[in-house]
Amino acid sequence: MNATVTSAINDYRAVQRREAEARARKRVQEMRGFYMNATMYSVLIPLVWVVNLSNEGPIWAIWPTLGWGIGVTIHGLSVFAGRSFFGPEWEEKKVEEMMARENLKVVSREKQLMQAQMRMLQAQIEPHFLFNTLANIQSLISRSPDKANLMMDNFIAYLRETLSASRAQIGTVKQEFDLLRHYLDLIKIRMADRLQYELTVDPSLESVPMAPMLLQPLVENAIKHGLEPKVDGGTVKVTAAREGDEMLLSVSDTGFGFSDTADSKGTGVGLANLRERLTVLYDGRATLEVIDANPGTLIRIAVPLRADEAHLLQGA
Repeated sequence: MNATVTSAINDYRAVQRREAEARARKRVQEMRGFYMNATMYSVLIPLVWVVNLSNEGPIWAIWPTLGWGIGVTIHGLSVFAGRSFFGPEWEEKKVEEMMARENLKVVSREKQLMQAQMRMLQAQIEPHFLFNTLANIQSLISRSPDKANLMMDNFIAYLRETLSASRAQIGTVKQEFDLLRHYLDLIKIRMADRLQYELTVDPSLESVPMAPMLLQPLVENAIKHGLEPKVDGGTVKVTAAREGDEMLLSVSDTGFGFSDTADSKGTGVGLANLRERLTVLYDGRATLEVIDANPGTLIRIAVPLRADEAHLLQGA
């Protein structure tokens, strides 16, 4: 389903850009037609007056002057012609300017599609996680009631955070890390000492806007492919730090790393979707880097804080 939705977004983007270019070229051709009309008027009307004045008789040149002049004026008003000279270079420049304006509209629509895609992904992931967690709680009730109660408390807290995130198009760094903490607490009950985790956030970044569930897929991937297959488990570390005018987000694990999971190599569908989501949300200004930590994997995301605080709020 993820690949299908991604393909649909790519097709929609291509169609929108072709339509935007067609509209821009049509607009430029209308403007070029006005300049040609005005040029013909400025050349031929003086010749008409020369012919009229060179012969004795009534002044009739005033009528084509007024008629054609009114037509040129109406033509200019109808197309809102600019001041530049027409020509191939002028046409291409105008096409680029109009394409830029059209692309802003396309990007806005892409953001809406990406938000719809994330809701579809949540709808697929959450029931699976819900049933597994309830099954674990049920299995703990008879043999370990205390653990079952603890798991239920964490599960309720996780659902509360997830519900809040699903209703909002934009959250904060603090909300994302709270969601990760509840999720990791749930997994730790099942994995026990095989799972250790560290969450570190720069306090100045806690209120920074952040797209919901941006890091959770990376944490899930680290546990599923990196730590769970290992007999002795390992550690997951998630950090959010400030470096200049960028926010650096990182997810690392001490699991198997590149050798045992294709998705951690940066070629999986999960990371491909995340890259596309970052491109749309931050207008291509965010970067994602996958590093072989040996042992384990390190995924680092750099987000421009100005884009985070301006573009995401605008998209919301």
